[in-house]
Amino acid sequence: MSETQALYVLLAPTGQLTGNGQLRETIRERRKRNGDDVAFWYLSPELVQKFNLPGTEVEAVVANELTAINWLKMRFGGESCSIQLDVDQLHEHASSLPPAPTNRDLSIQ
Repeated sequence: MSETQALYVLLAPTGQLTGNGQLRETIRERRKRNGDDVAFWYLSPELVQKFNLPGTEVEAVVANELTAINWLKMRFGGESCSIQLDVDQLHEHASSLPPAPTNRDLSIQ
């Protein structure tokens, strides 16, 4: 049976963390440097609800290092907190990268 662990969470309105693709790159680089099982996860709005985190229409990043969450908060904004979560469930459900940014056609026609 899995145990819960105290982790740090950054919550922000949907799109605030993932809109420009930099969070996706940050997670990709962190996993490349520390391995795929690094304690650093992105939660879509659906996963925020699944894990019973506060807020509606929000996305989140979960990590075991407060410094990582503080850096993301300075970079992207949002609200941080500490919460007990099941790490095995996070590995199972939240290991995907955040969505890729939407590319917009800025050409003049």
